[in-house]
Amino acid sequence: MNSQASYDLLSCISDFSVRINAHGVIQQASTSSQAFLQLPAELLQESIEFLIHPEDRSPFIEVLEKAKHSGEKQTFVCRLLRQRVLPVWVDCYVLQLPKDEYFIAAFNATHWKDNENQLVYLSTHDALTGLPGKVLLDDRISMSIHTAQREKNFLSLIVLSLEGFRKINDLLGHSIGDELIKAVADRLENSVRHSDTVARVSDDEFSLIMMGVGQANIELIAKKILTAMQRPFRIREHTLHISASLGISMYPEHGDNSVYLYRNAEMAMYRAKTQGKNHWNIYSDQVDDTERSDLSLESAMYEGIENGEFMLHYQPIFCAQTGQLRGAEALMRWQNPKHGFISPMRFIPLAENSGLIKILGAWALRSACHQAKQWQETGLEDFYISVNVSPRQFVQEDFLEMIDGALSESGLLPENLMLEITEGVLMDNPKKSGAILAQLHAAGIKIAIDDFGTGYSSLAYLKKFPLSVLKIDKSFVDDVINSAEDMAIVGTILSLAEGLNLLVVAEGVENDAQLGFLRQEGCNLIQGYLTGRPVNSEMFREQHMA
Repeated sequence: MNSQASYDLLSCISDFSVRINAHGVIQQASTSSQAFLQLPAELLQESIEFLIHPEDRSPFIEVLEKAKHSGEKQTFVCRLLRQRVLPVWVDCYVLQLPKDEYFIAAFNATHWKDNENQLVYLSTHDALTGLPGKVLLDDRISMSIHTAQREKNFLSLIVLSLEGFRKINDLLGHSIGDELIKAVADRLENSVRHSDTVARVSDDEFSLIMMGVGQANIELIAKKILTAMQRPFRIREHTLHISASLGISMYPEHGDNSVYLYRNAEMAMYRAKTQGKNHWNIYSDQVDDTERSDLSLESAMYEGIENGEFMLHYQPIFCAQTGQLRGAEALMRWQNPKHGFISPMRFIPLAENSGLIKILGAWALRSACHQAKQWQETGLEDFYISVNVSPRQFVQEDFLEMIDGALSESGLLPENLMLEITEGVLMDNPKKSGAILAQLHAAGIKIAIDDFGTGYSSLAYLKKFPLSVLKIDKSFVDDVINSAEDMAIVGTILSLAEGLNLLVVAEGVENDAQLGFLRQEGCNLIQGYLTGRPVNSEMFREQHMA
C-alpha cells in the first residue's frame, strides 16, 4: 500500500488525524480530530507539539526523524491533550508525505493502557488486601532511603510475622483466613500515619516503612502495633486470637540500601520469635550471629535441594524377642560442601520455619518408599519403612495425595508404610487430625506416635485416634535399669499398649541390660545403637541383609 492509500484509509478510520509541515504546524485536520480532543477549529494554526503531553514531545520528534530517514511508517504510543489539559493515551502512526510533510493518525488506546496499568498494579500489589507487595516494597524502601539521605532524616522499617494465622486458615478455611488478613491489614494501616507504607510480603508477613521515625519513637509504635494485633478479631461467627513478632531496622544505623535494611529487620523479627509471642526486637550487629547463620543455611538449603546434597540414612528396627529384622526408620541427612555435615537438629527446624520441609518431606517419603520396595524384592516380604511427618506436612492440603502418589510410584503396599507423628501434631487440631488419620488407617497405613510420653499428659487420644504404634522416647530407655521412675514409666507404657492392642518400639536401646529388661516386659520392637546405627542404603544392605 502506497503512502497516499495509507493516508486515505487512516483518515477514515482513525480517531485523530492531521497533516503537518516540516515545522510541525498543522496544515489539515479531520473533523473527528476536533471532536476527539474537544478543541475548536483554530487548532489548524497550531503546532502539533502543543497537543502532545510535554513528557511525550521528545519521543515524538525522534519518531518524525525516523520516518524522514527511513521513509517507512512509524508507530509509537503517547498522550494527546484533550481540551489542552486532560491526557488521553493514543496509538500513533506517522507517515512521511512529499514536500517534507507528515501524516499522523491516532487511535484511542485509553482502554488498552488502563488494562496495562491494571496489570502493573496487580503485579506490584497484593490482590487480597490491595497493599503493596514485595516488589513495590523494595522500590519504596529505596525511594525512602534516598529521601532520608537528602533530608538528613530518620527511617524505620518493620517486618511483622503473624503467629496463629496458619492454624486458623487450616482449621476454619481460606475464606475466613482471607477475611482475617484483610482485618489485620486494616488494623496496621490504622496504627500508623497515612504517609507510612504498609505492605504484605507473604501469607502471614507484613512490612511497614516509616519516614522520620527513629529510636525515640519506634518503640512506642511497635507496642501500639502489638496491642492492636492482640485484640480479638471478630470474623463472621468466630472470635479469633492471633499474635505477632516484630523486627525493626533503621536507616542509617542498620543499612544504606533496601536489601540490607530489609534483611536486618527480618533477622530482628526472627530473634523476636525466639522470645515468645508478642515481642519486638531492634536489629543489633552484636546479637545476630545465630540469625545470620540461619539465613545462610536457609539459602544453602535451597541450593542443596537442587544439587542433591540431601540423603536418607536408615536405622534398623528389630523384633525384641526374636532379633528378626522387621523394618527401618528413614532419617534425613545433609552434607553441604561449605558447611560440612549439618545435624538434623539444626536444619529441620529451619526447614519447618521456611516451608522447605514440604519439599524435603515429599522427597524423603518417595525415596524411602522406593528403597523399601527394592529391599522387599530381595526377600524381605514383611519389611516396613517408617517415615517422619513434620507438623507442617501433616496439615498441608495435598498431604494424602502426596502419600498416595509415593505408594503408587514405588509399588509399595500401604501396610508396609509407617508414618511417625508427634503428640503435638494430633492435639493442635484434633478434629482435622482425626479425619486425616481415619483416611490413612482405612488405606492400611500404620500410624506411630513418636517420642511417646514427652508431650501431652492426657492419654485420651490413644482411644480417640486410630493409632498402630507407640515409640518410647530414648530419654526413658537411657536409665531404665537404674531408675525406678523410668522403669515404672516404661512398664506402664507397655501395659497400656497391650491393653489397647498397640505395638511398641523402644528407641535408643544401647546395651544388653536395656534389651533384657524390654524383653522381660514384653516390648515388641527395638531400635538403637545396640542393633544398628543409621547408615546409607548400601551399608544397610551389607550390614543387615547379607
